[in-house]
Amino acid sequence: MINVRGFTLLEVLIAVAITATIGVGATQLLRGVIDAKQATDMRSHQLASLQRFNAIVSRDAQQWIDRSVRDNFGEPLPALMLDQGDYAIEWTRAGWRNSPVGNTLRAELQRVAYRTESIESDVCEPARQQLQTWGVESAPYDCLVRYYWTVLDRASDSQPKSQVLLNQVDRFELEVLIEQGAADNLTQDWFSAWPGLTEGGNSKALRWRFEIPSIGEVERIWLLAAGSAL
Repeated sequence: MINVRGFTLLEVLIAVAITATIGVGATQLLRGVIDAKQATDMRSHQLASLQRFNAIVSRDAQQWIDRSVRDNFGEPLPALMLDQGDYAIEWTRAGWRNSPVGNTLRAELQRVAYRTESIESDVCEPARQQLQTWGVESAPYDCLVRYYWTVLDRASDSQPKSQVLLNQVDRFELEVLIEQGAADNLTQDWFSAWPGLTEGGNSKALRWRFEIPSIGEVERIWLLAAGSAL
């Protein structure tokens, strides 16, 4: 007679419990690895975006030039506008080189502007898609957008092109340092709006303050061309 001995119910339950425990542990470990990768990707992208932001704004600020423009209705706009009109800041820059392989020449001056936009707006669609790849379905912050025009003096149908620089920003603040007065009595003050009640002066610097989630507050100061009269 062959003696066949199987597993008891208790042994089967113990085996199932051990397998389930291993499965839960493996799932949690995998989830942790995925979350860590997403957090690393997000932080890397934020740092890369901040570096790109620094490079682009530095180029725009260092090429600042005292050249007023006309808007879509033919009205003159100052060379530098801070907290005026539709944008947080707007100015004219030089150094917009023509393409070496293109046949159409254009002005080498460019009008640029910056402002924050709602993350739900159409212009922030690239930022929203990037956040969704990280599992962020709803973000409470705005995105920072750079605008630029292909012409200086705009026609009635001239529309700016947009470029998202930062996916999420908060507490976006801008100031311009203006030097005023006679040569023997010069004063320098930071203004949060320009042109203001006080007219005239030389622009010296731009100060940007904003906050990026998980990075914190960022402050940058860019010097403007010496003797840039406003």
